[in-house]
Amino acid sequence: MSWQRVFEDGFEGAFVDWAGIGELTVPEGWTPVWVEGDEPGVNHRPECDRERVRVVSGASAAKMFTVHASHDGALMRRVEVRAGELVRVVGMGATFSQRCGQGIRIGIDPSGGTDHRSPAICWSRWLSHYSDGWVGEQFVELSVMAVAEGDVVSVFLASRSDYAAPVVAAYWDDVRVEQEGDVLPEPGPGDEPSEGDLAEAVAELAGSVQALAGAVELLAAAAAGAR
Repeated sequence: MSWQRVFEDGFEGAFVDWAGIGELTVPEGWTPVWVEGDEPGVNHRPECDRERVRVVSGASAAKMFTVHASHDGALMRRVEVRAGELVRVVGMGATFSQRCGQGIRIGIDPSGGTDHRSPAICWSRWLSHYSDGWVGEQFVELSVMAVAEGDVVSVFLASRSDYAAPVVAAYWDDVRVEQEGDVLPEPGPGDEPSEGDLAEAVAELAGSVQALAGAVELLAAAAAGAR
């Protein structure tokens, strides 16, 4: 199976304050979503910001976190794809080193919905401190696939913790969206045919035509002799 990349974000570009809220500084084009709790320390609105220390590549990553509180939230983005085709999302995720029942995962809503609690979402596995081989602040690749129901799917970078800790944080980097299909490579600067190449190709074609004509004449002569 081959894949065509339709979107990628290494979170090196602009970050903006979502809805003008300084505590929700997200990568441009992404939207924060969350569950709003009504008890102290339980499901607080997470904060979002650029992360410059815990990264996979480049100089920055995206971060979602709470301090002395649990959270249930995600960064969400809608991406245009071809309807009816298999879509894959791959990204690198990590959690903070504290054990607070936190897990992260990547999801696709094939219908393009914006609710990270929707049953329509297809999810990757959870990565948490309960996972085999988990190491705090160590990035792990997560991926998930789904068939697009329309020309837009929604991508979710989700984080949820069971209980509060001094810091509950998720980090994301190098996210890409791909759809099934073969793609012809774009010609590079050295791949453009030159006038010499074209002339050579024309000469080869002319030679082939001449040789074919000669073969036809020989066959005609042989047929005449047989009569």
